[in-house]
Amino acid sequence: MGEFSFINLYKLTNIGISMLTKKNRFVAAGKKILHSKIFHYDVLILGGGPAGLTAAIYSSRFGMKTGLISRDIGGSANLAHKIENYPGFVGSGAELMQKFHQQAKKFGAEFLADDVANLQKDENGFVVYTANKKIIHTRTIILALGTQRRKLNVEGEDKFLGKGVSYCAVCDAVFFKGKDGAVIGGSDAAGLDALILAGIANKVYVIHRGEKLRCEEITNKNLCRKKNVEFILNAVPVEIKGKEIVSGLLIEKNGKKTEIKVSGVFIEIGRLPLSDIAKMLNVKLDEEYIPVDEEMRTNVKGVFASGDVVKSKLKQVVVAAAQGAQAARSAYDFVKEKWRNNHNPTIASAKGNLSFVVFVCFPVNISSNMNACALSKSSTGKISNSPL
Repeated sequence: MGEFSFINLYKLTNIGISMLTKKNRFVAAGKKILHSKIFHYDVLILGGGPAGLTAAIYSSRFGMKTGLISRDIGGSANLAHKIENYPGFVGSGAELMQKFHQQAKKFGAEFLADDVANLQKDENGFVVYTANKKIIHTRTIILALGTQRRKLNVEGEDKFLGKGVSYCAVCDAVFFKGKDGAVIGGSDAAGLDALILAGIANKVYVIHRGEKLRCEEITNKNLCRKKNVEFILNAVPVEIKGKEIVSGLLIEKNGKKTEIKVSGVFIEIGRLPLSDIAKMLNVKLDEEYIPVDEEMRTNVKGVFASGDVVKSKLKQVVVAAAQGAQAARSAYDFVKEKWRNNHNPTIASAKGNLSFVVFVCFPVNISSNMNACALSKSSTGKISNSPL
């Protein structure tokens, strides 16, 4: 990986680190950087869901030095009890994500189980400081941060996840053919989920806390035409009931609690985009989602985005994977264009009486051989290149 620990450092001017702050437990230039490691990549992917893993596969195959930061592998796709709409695969989301992970590792992607503490842009790319006190320099960044489902936070929600509780009707409605189910929410996404379920299930209850649904008029009309759809408005869920699997939903309306018998509870009350990291780079947001062009480029040069954190209607593994592939291609094109005439390593300037100086050494061509080098003083007092 090209890593350094307990190093004497004067200045890493060309990667934008002339002074590392005490806030991040790094000290001024010319002193030791405690517990730190420096990594160098052509592309750094933030997020380990289907978009991030696909980006890692593609960027590695393009010959780029690829790193991926994520505490877990699979993201929200791991919550899918069974996936039947990803071409060529039937199984759990966790199983599919493990295949993505193994394939990315096969092609040389490096995985760091860490969190981003700080992120800065410099003239040669970006500098990332991690929670585990690593310093990473990368030429490009792909934001595959994902989203977090809004939860009801009621009893039984976590217990029956994958056992009748779902956050994705597109993924799981097929498992409730001929059964009764409930959709909780009043947005257009909730309305569309109810339509999907109504075409499969025996009976669908649409439960919303407001006086009317907030979905588009055409969605509302289509729901009203469905004879197997019943609206329960001004009501809130209280508890999801069952033994091994879901058997009922307790709701409260006008102060009165009632249990309705259902086998499935589909929760669609919104998502929370995990886009805080994007704000560190002044990436433009739209309702906390990241808007991108058709090549997955953000408003910041060298920063690309893909997956559920991107502003798009359909949130599916296959869509996230496609976006990850495109983001990797765009990152490759960006690196190839910007550094195609760069034949010189990035060298930190040396001053003072130091025994050695660390500098960053990028190869002429994009490759997986981005090895770190150092200048070492020979016995004759001359400076020579030597690999670390």
